[in-house]
Amino acid sequence: MKGSVMRAAFGRPKAKLCLLRTLDPAKGGEGAEVLPGPRPRPEDAPIRTGGLVRRITPLFTLLVAAVLAGVAVLSGSVQAAAGFLGAAVVVVAALAVYLIVARARAVAADAQREARTARAAEERLRLTLEGAQVGLGLIGSDGRWNQVNAALCGILGRSHDELLTLTLEQVTAEHDRAAVEEALATLQSGDILRWEAQVFQVRGDGTRVPVEITVAAGAHTPDGVGMFVQEADVSVRRRLEGLRDGLVAVRQVILAGPTWELAAPQILGGLCACLDWDVAQYWAVDTELRALRLHHGWHRDAAGLEVFYKQSRRLSIAIGEGLLGRVWQSGVVAALEDLTQAGDYERAAAAQEAGLKCAVALPVVTGGAVTGVIELLAPEVRHIENDLVTMLSTVGVEIGQFIQRAETSQALRRSEADHRAIYERSPIGIARISGEGELLEGNPALLEMLAHDFETMRSQAWPDLLRAYDQAAGRSRIPPLLAGITDGRSVQLRAATGDGRWLWLQLTATPIPDPTGVPEHVLVMVEDVTTVRDSQDKLADALESQRGANATLEKLDRTKTEFLSIVSHEFRTALTGIQGFSELIRDGGLEPDEVRAYGGYIFNDADRVNRLIGDMLDLDRMESGKMSIRTGDVDINEVMSDAIQRAGSSTTAVEFKADLDPRLPIVAGDRDRLIQVVSNLVNNAVKYSPDGGIVTMSTRSEGGFALVSVSDTGVGIPPDEISHVFERFRRVRSGAAQSIPGTGLGLTIVKQIVEMHGGKIWVESAVGHGSAFHFTLPLAAETAPLQRRHG
Repeated sequence: MKGSVMRAAFGRPKAKLCLLRTLDPAKGGEGAEVLPGPRPRPEDAPIRTGGLVRRITPLFTLLVAAVLAGVAVLSGSVQAAAGFLGAAVVVVAALAVYLIVARARAVAADAQREARTARAAEERLRLTLEGAQVGLGLIGSDGRWNQVNAALCGILGRSHDELLTLTLEQVTAEHDRAAVEEALATLQSGDILRWEAQVFQVRGDGTRVPVEITVAAGAHTPDGVGMFVQEADVSVRRRLEGLRDGLVAVRQVILAGPTWELAAPQILGGLCACLDWDVAQYWAVDTELRALRLHHGWHRDAAGLEVFYKQSRRLSIAIGEGLLGRVWQSGVVAALEDLTQAGDYERAAAAQEAGLKCAVALPVVTGGAVTGVIELLAPEVRHIENDLVTMLSTVGVEIGQFIQRAETSQALRRSEADHRAIYERSPIGIARISGEGELLEGNPALLEMLAHDFETMRSQAWPDLLRAYDQAAGRSRIPPLLAGITDGRSVQLRAATGDGRWLWLQLTATPIPDPTGVPEHVLVMVEDVTTVRDSQDKLADALESQRGANATLEKLDRTKTEFLSIVSHEFRTALTGIQGFSELIRDGGLEPDEVRAYGGYIFNDADRVNRLIGDMLDLDRMESGKMSIRTGDVDINEVMSDAIQRAGSSTTAVEFKADLDPRLPIVAGDRDRLIQVVSNLVNNAVKYSPDGGIVTMSTRSEGGFALVSVSDTGVGIPPDEISHVFERFRRVRSGAAQSIPGTGLGLTIVKQIVEMHGGKIWVESAVGHGSAFHFTLPLAAETAPLQRRHG
């Protein structure tokens, strides 16, 4: 009984006893019913006959003495009294002897009855022991078996006689022997009355059997305390519990373990602990070597097992080779129940040295393929049951699934870490926004680019960017940002930063749908393209300038070609005239008037060549920056009058009118260059008035400048040509003016000279109505003390 026990059966007083745990609970059970003080020794029961005689003798003696005294008094003789006293003593003695004999006969009869009862009880006990389903036995104080039943012999796999030669410690497995010895010593000392535990015992064939053992203290003998032992074989129950616990342990580790590398030692140790194996090893398939290599191992604390593990680490097992290779090849559980009888076990010698005699291997299946093999080894021969094979097959599949999940999870974690690192360290801004357009996350590059913290970015800057995106997308015919439609095109827009700068940003949106296909988030890549945009703008400007320069060069090339053609024509015409008239004069026979006329023609042609050469030299000086002016006081009215006089003497087809301001102050300039300007404008007015007309020359004062105008009533200039008349080599190519000869250099030189004087020149013209050229010159310092730029 647990809890309390009545000790009256051993002649001891009744007592209420408490429980006492053993000093090593991990190695077995608990002790019960411990007396608080030293155990009392049993006492012998007194004999009733002696007490009865002792009680009767005094009374009987007094009675006899009284009778003798009465007789003596009545007879008056002392001798008679003495005789009677002697006779009384004899009678008393005889009576006592009779009573003693009668009592002894009764006691003998009781003893015979008790002996028959004891023999019957012993026979009943023997029959009970022999018929019991559990193992029962008695051991002495030295632990040796004194009596055992058949069930105990069957549990321990030994004969009755063999078992009586052994002790309880000798049939106990080595790793449980210390706990049993400690329990027997505690029972001998009287500290506990009963001890219960689960231990392994060794059968006659060397195999181990798990038993539930109960040892109870019996009666004291001269040799010590005898003990009663009860054992029950729990192999089946323990095996089923081990299968269940092993599967549960594996699943618990699988659920809690993050990776196979961390979970493998726990799984291997759990299988050994629950299924009672001493060694567990995981062999993984090396795809490069096409062999199995030991990756993880677990074993009980033993030097031989550590050596076996180290030897296994050096091996490579090919497919189909030995137990592990066959399991790899077949993909099913296989076992070698007795390694000493196995001829193809790859580590037979090492297993023998480590004391291992049984091995079972199970495949680890991942995705339908064997990716590893788990091997379990034990130090005794075992029979592998079908339920163990089923359980190990299930474990192999579940471990394979766990490895696949762990590898997938690890790959996902690595991928997530890589993406997070890319996100955090990317030089391009990355924003993740919700389907409603709210900024959910922005990487450091985005916040640094726009010089905002996240909260400001989310509440202020991002809504502005969203509106700017949609506006720019609309102009480019791209769907809005939150439309969930993308064609991979980017949108460029300008945005203000938190520190007041303006940037060109390029935004590329990619929708991220949920499992139903509805856009859940939008990933926006934001790139600062300000430098690129500026470079593109500069490049565009440069290209435009280059195109303009090329066009100008082409135009100049054409103009120069035309110029050379015109100059050649002008020189040829002048030289032809000079040569022709010179030949006429040389031949003689001419009248004096004819000679003078021909001489005038020669002079005019020579003057034309001289002016042409002068224009070309001036153009060269202008391009080389060597043209200079000698500033002095010039009466511009006088220059105008001289020009009218020279032009009037050389042509009669044009009428000259002068509208000169007599109060016009002196101007500051180079007289020769100003004569060149006025002469060129007058010659152009005469040249572009082929049908005659009026050339009007006027001057007047306007602020600090003198305004000079030369007007004609000739053919005029087309509107599209007005802006080009001052360009070098440029001549009017449309209308009646295109047939009028000229080099296209005069007005270019005029404009350069006027601007070198600090003035400006422009033209007003209408086709068929003539043209008016105006230019300004600054007045001399004494007449215009306050000089200002004429604009």
